[in-house]
Amino acid sequence: MFSFLLVVFLQFSSLTVEPPDVVVATPTSPTEATADDFQLLIRIPHSLISKGVDRDFQNSSTVQREVMGTNSKGTAHCQGTVTCSIETKTNGAAFCCRISGTVQSDTCGTNGPAIIQSNAFTSYVAHKRFSFDGHLFTSSPASVVANTRLTITGIDSTLPRLRGRIVRRVATQRAEQSHSQAESITMSLTEQELCERIDADFDARIVELNQSFAKRLSILKHFPSAGNKIHIRSHPDRVEICLGKALIRPSGGIGVRAPMGNAIELWLRIDPGLIAQTPIAAFLVSKAPNWLATYLSSNPNLFVAVNKEIAIEAHDGWVVLRLNEG
Repeated sequence: MFSFLLVVFLQFSSLTVEPPDVVVATPTSPTEATADDFQLLIRIPHSLISKGVDRDFQNSSTVQREVMGTNSKGTAHCQGTVTCSIETKTNGAAFCCRISGTVQSDTCGTNGPAIIQSNAFTSYVAHKRFSFDGHLFTSSPASVVANTRLTITGIDSTLPRLRGRIVRRVATQRAEQSHSQAESITMSLTEQELCERIDADFDARIVELNQSFAKRLSILKHFPSAGNKIHIRSHPDRVEICLGKALIRPSGGIGVRAPMGNAIELWLRIDPGLIAQTPIAAFLVSKAPNWLATYLSSNPNLFVAVNKEIAIEAHDGWVVLRLNEG
């Protein structure tokens, strides 16, 4: 694989750089950099950011609630479908996960001598937002909007005979009279429980995302930090990490095509016609194999067809290394 990279660059050294035969589209947000803004660009597509984070949400746990003097215990089963969207930002990157689903809980509680069994069915929509600072993704607390339908499935008493019948009759009347309020309290408690469970679940998912991003951004450590600044931006289809002498400013500069499929892209600025003679090219030949090895060690499938999964091309004054993570 390493020899493949070297051969490609040796071929480049004898050619004048020309853009590949591709369609170039300028992003809708006018945030592309001018020629002097940065020297390196890492582009990570939406599919690789949401991978793993957007799996379905499932949670089953015990619950303990107090509703209008009734102390109840039981189980709650949560499920939700997750969709992730990247926000458009010119200074930083962020994405939000929308979780929509249901919670089914069955509880049994006591209020004095009365025993009350209930079932609560809740539909909900939750949002969990994440921000990226160039090193790590961090999260904000989840927000939940829910709608709960509470059903009393049984009323009994701990007292025998006549006293038991009186307790059941009084408890039934009170349950009917306070149903609306009890339903509202149950909904509020369910929202709180959902926020806690979603926060715990998705914060664990972000640990995995941060680990994968650390590998993807490891190439930055090979560039001198003196005078260089990292700038982050995001579009609905990708996140971009840029390194250069100046922060990116809005301009009508180069148009960079959108990432293809699951490919992570490394863009390095070069002097047209002098690929093999530039420090950037020398760096890529010497350092890129080590960077790629990180992926090859954790993605065995890339060994199957290296020539198809790894591509290097010249494009409008850039050398582009494209790695398809499959």
